Amino acid sequence: MFFLKFSKKTKIILIVQFFIAAVILTEFCAFARCIQNMDSDMASELMLAKECFTHKTFWPRSWHYSTELRLLNTQLVTSFLFAFTSSWLTVKAVSAIILCFALPLSLWFLLGTLGVKNRWIKLLCALFIFIPWSRTMWNIVQFGNYYIPHITISFIYTGLFLSLAYSELSAKKRKTFAIVFFTLAFISGASGIRYILNFQFPIALAIVAFSVYRLVNRKEAFDFSHFFIKDRPTFYAVMNIFLSGFGYIVNSLVLKRLFSFSTWNDIRFNTIGDVSFSDVHRSIFEIFGYHNGVLVFGPAGINNVMLYSAFIFFIVCFVVCIKKHESEHKRFFFIIAAVMIVLNSFAIIHTEYKDRYFIPSLVYCVPCFALFLESPNLSVLKKYLVGVSFSVALILGAFTTYIDVLTSDGNLDKRAVCRFLDDNYDFGYATFWNANVFTMMTDGRVEFGNLYYDTIDGVKYIPTKFKCDLWLTPERFYRDDYKANEPIFFLVTQKQYNDASQRAVFKNGTQVYSDNFYRVFEFKNKKAFIDAF
Repeated sequence: MFFLKFSKKTKIILIVQFFIAAVILTEFCAFARCIQNMDSDMASELMLAKECFTHKTFWPRSWHYSTELRLLNTQLVTSFLFAFTSSWLTVKAVSAIILCFALPLSLWFLLGTLGVKNRWIKLLCALFIFIPWSRTMWNIVQFGNYYIPHITISFIYTGLFLSLAYSELSAKKRKTFAIVFFTLAFISGASGIRYILNFQFPIALAIVAFSVYRLVNRKEAFDFSHFFIKDRPTFYAVMNIFLSGFGYIVNSLVLKRLFSFSTWNDIRFNTIGDVSFSDVHRSIFEIFGYHNGVLVFGPAGINNVMLYSAFIFFIVCFVVCIKKHESEHKRFFFIIAAVMIVLNSFAIIHTEYKDRYFIPSLVYCVPCFALFLESPNLSVLKKYLVGVSFSVALILGAFTTYIDVLTSDGNLDKRAVCRFLDDNYDFGYATFWNANVFTMMTDGRVEFGNLYYDTIDGVKYIPTKFKCDLWLTPERFYRDDYKANEPIFFLVTQKQYNDASQRAVFKNGTQVYSDNFYRVFEFKNKKAFIDAF
């Protein structure tokens, strides 16, 4: 590979050019294909940002949140942009690229604490964390932005821990790092259980387990002060989980009473066998850009081959770096990364399985890759093999992702009915996935209350009785006096109508629109709609 023969300066210039191209492509895709790639979940991010801007607070109590309270999240950036434009598309596209830069910046900090010296390696890894390896990454990270706060905080938090635990810092710097670290520990816990599971508990488990192993192996007597206080890694690991646990208690007992959001306190283990090895295999490889049913010798097919090669070489290098005793903080970083991936995979597989939940731990492959390239314990051949395969896999994955984003349209079916609703109504009802996306497409002019659904034998139907779904929408939508005297519409897909055409709500409403995808029913006012059930 000619790249390896270039000087460090030339490598930096080439990587910077790739980075600029990635920035331009990402922003172009965000602007040009925003509506085509939007869904109700993404649209709710903009709705929350607008709610923040309207109420002049980053944490409005008038909002129904989802599974976590968003203390440090995307609305800190997105809501600010509504001061400059009323175009929701512009706000989304601009905020997406701003938030994407948080990924390489936080990674740069982590790599600095890990002692990565070569600037071209840091730039290469910054490029890798910036680009979308797959459509899943595009939807959840680069465009959807959901996990950017999780990944960014995780990188900064891990970097702070490694600095405090293993580096010799000046008194002023140690005090500053400790304050930020402890503050993030509490805020992360207060945001919800996800941050704790993603990186806080894995750090504590890895460090404390190793300290216990070392104590037993050396046959030393246990001394509380020496074990928990004088040993810096153990002290910061324990304080990390103590403060995050305290934050979660505040989340469950205090913040839950002040804000509307769901908690994970009632989550249950699923049945063994519900998630197979092939499910996990597929999820992980598709996150890294694997494509099903593609030509073997096409770009996506070559990417699949390189991805398997990268996986094999990555595992080999990972094992070598742990066994051959890298410097203490680097070795512990490898251990922490491994515990993160294993622990999060266990939780995902045995509770609520969703592909995207793997992302916050799998991104730790990127800083591990940086350490491989600088490791004195890896041969030149191993570095070459892992470097080429990993780089080609991620860059080709990003290339095919950009093509997919530019050529697909997930909302073609919504154009006509959206124009009809925008011309005739201000407020109506639909199930969640047919609601917020239209609010975004009309720059907030058409608002939706979410209607809950009946589930029968795993199939979702329009309900027999009116029930609101208090999920990712403002509280005012569900007040009796909101839009009380205006005509109300009810939007359903053709499948929803065909599956439940005998529901009273359809018979009591007036059908005013129908196409191949949607039907719209009109009611005199909100009360008439509720009574129609």
